[in-house]
Parts: sequence; C-alpha cells; structure tokens
Amino acid sequence: MVHADLHTHTHCSDGQLSPAALVDRAVSKGIQVLSVTDHDTTVGLAGAARAAADRPIAVVPGAELSVTVDGHEVHLLGYGFDPSHPSLQDHLQRFADARTERMQAMIARLQERGVSVAMEDVGREARRAQSLGRPHLAQALVAGGHVDTVQEAFDEYLAAGRPAHVEKPPVPAEEVLTLLHDAGGIGVLAHPAHWTPSARLRALVDRGLDGIEVVHPSHDASLQSYYERWARGRDLLRTGGSDFHGHRERDAEALGRVGLDGDQWDALRSRLMEETAWGRTAGATAG
Repeated sequence: MVHADLHTHTHCSDGQLSPAALVDRAVSKGIQVLSVTDHDTTVGLAGAARAAADRPIAVVPGAELSVTVDGHEVHLLGYGFDPSHPSLQDHLQRFADARTERMQAMIARLQERGVSVAMEDVGREARRAQSLGRPHLAQALVAGGHVDTVQEAFDEYLAAGRPAHVEKPPVPAEEVLTLLHDAGGIGVLAHPAHWTPSARLRALVDRGLDGIEVVHPSHDASLQSYYERWARGRDLLRTGGSDFHGHRERDAEALGRVGLDGDQWDALRSRLMEETAWGRTAGATAG
C-alpha cells in the first residue's frame, strides 16, 4: 500500500495531467502524501496545494532539477524548499531561458536537414509546460508526420549522438544543492539505477547530497535493497515514487503501487520536519 508518492509530473513540465487532476488521481489511489516534482520548474506547486486543501492528502514542495557531476548529467529531486525563494527562482528562470535557446538550436539543426518544424509546433505540444524539453520536440515531429513515434524521433534525431541533439547547459550539482539548502530544502538523487555508478554517487555525497531515491519503477527488489543499504550506511535519506507522467500505460500502473509505505514515510518525515522549510510549517504534520 503506497502511503507517499514523492516523484510525479504534471503538464507544467512533461506530464499529462494538471496539478489539480494529479491530486485528484492520487487521492483516488489512496495516496496520502504527494510531491509534484516537475522538471526544472515549481509553477505547478501552488495549484497542487490548492487542490489538496481540505482533502486527505499532504503536498510536499518538490522539483526535479537537471545538474552535472564530473561532466555527466544527473537529476536531483529537491524537497521541502520554499518555492518563493529568490535565488532558487532566479536559477529556474535562467535555466528555462537556456532550455529555450537549446530548443531553438535543435530546431535549426532539424531544418538544416530538411525537417520542417518550428518553435510554434513545439509550443502547441508543450501547451502549459514552463520548461521545454526534447519530449515536446519529439511530439511535434510525430504531429508533423516526420516520424511515427516519439521513440523514433529520439532514435533518428534527438538522442545523444544523433544529428539534432544539443546538450543541456551544464549546471554543477554543488551549486544546485547549495541553492536547495539555502531555500530550506534537501537534494535527493533521482533513479540512481539510471547510469549512476558508485564513483558518481560518492562524488554527489561529497558535494552535499542529502538522500537517494530508493523506490522507483526502474528499481527491482534487489536494487531497492542495494540502495537502501548504501544510503543507510551513509546516513542518507531514502525516498521513493512512481515517476508518474500519465502518458504511458505503465504510469497508470505505477501510481498507487510504487512509492513509500507508511513506515518508510514516517522515517523520512521525521527528517523533513527537522531539516526543511516545509517541515517547520503546520503542513508537515499532515499525512
């Protein structure tokens, strides 16, 4: 029984549902604690909080942030921060601007190869998303009839090493971890089984990492056990969630089935209440 799902996405980044609809879906699944962790934006947090008011669910402020460590990209899940913190919001705005420039560069590369796609096409697919990414461009390529599937768009054009791929702007992990801490939050490595070797994990810990996402749809029981032991041995927080986006059948299956049980949440909540801005508010007593 999932008590807390701390990894979900809305249409403010690359998910399908609005923040309010995501809260409704989570309540219907019996989830009592939810974190909306959109990619590099906090725009959906206020809507999620409003939808959760007077409902049997607590919403933990969150975001999934793109960073680099030793030249490699990883994703950090930030939790419990003050969403209005000026330095954090300045960073998110700069990163959004850089992602727009990256999108324009990818579109230019496609156009050079005779693929007729424009920023307006991407905007139609992105809709309310605050941070543009390759999935939005892939969807525009499908809509324009250039490829049959999103996966084909990545395989042909957008994946690393393919002709239209442009790297994200590098953002050192230590800078983002410092921002999260200054904003009263914590930083957790998302889905470490996604190509994060032990040396990189240790480097992140040295740079101020607070925890590891132990429970994730890509982690089988043996991986969960491994990361649980690894985190415990270093006194790191252990989190988990469904990584719900709403586009795929496996997303629907994961919501309400992948996440933290009550005991796991209680262990995490005690640390969040001590260490985060969210935990020092009355809202942290919910869930």
